[in-house]
Amino acid sequence: MALRDELKSFKKERILEEAERLFYERGFRGTSLDAIAESLDMTKPFIYGAYERKLDILVDIYERAMNRSLDAIRGAREAGGTPAEQLRRFARTYTHVVIAHQAGTAVFFREEPSIPEEAVRRINEMKGRFDAELASLIGSGVATGDFRVADPRAATLAIGGMISWAYVWYRPGGRMTPDEIAVQMSDYALRIVGAPANDP
Repeated sequence: MALRDELKSFKKERILEEAERLFYERGFRGTSLDAIAESLDMTKPFIYGAYERKLDILVDIYERAMNRSLDAIRGAREAGGTPAEQLRRFARTYTHVVIAHQAGTAVFFREEPSIPEEAVRRINEMKGRFDAELASLIGSGVATGDFRVADPRAATLAIGGMISWAYVWYRPGGRMTPDEIAVQMSDYALRIVGAPANDP
């Protein structure tokens, strides 16, 4: 990657991080480009060097969130092992993703009505790939007899919704650490598909 491209990528990442935080705290409509620039201690032209519209920033936040989710399920599958091991790995990884990017996850669920129509199809297609990957993993466990579930697609929605909802209730310094939450979520995921949660 050329130095110019690296600088642009770094700039976009800084803008996304700050915009994610501000959208979380103030809402998308309540946050201006001026506010993002001010929070970064930069001028508005700094923003325009990477993004033409505030809406483009929101779309990138959505796509980044979906890419993290896809990485979690694909990484779990590519690492191999039994379906139960893959599901446990996915649940733990995905829990950490949701917690580590709590603000971004909140923005993802709160600001969906603000997504422009031209981006909705692309984001929905990414959601579809995520659901299909997880349903395929669950289906493979059903085929091997490791899982006992009548509807892998319904189980997919149950597991994905259970884990992603942690963005609402997780509090840093709370009763459980992210690692402890990830272990519990993986146990619950295995119970949803009818597999024993007996991993240490």
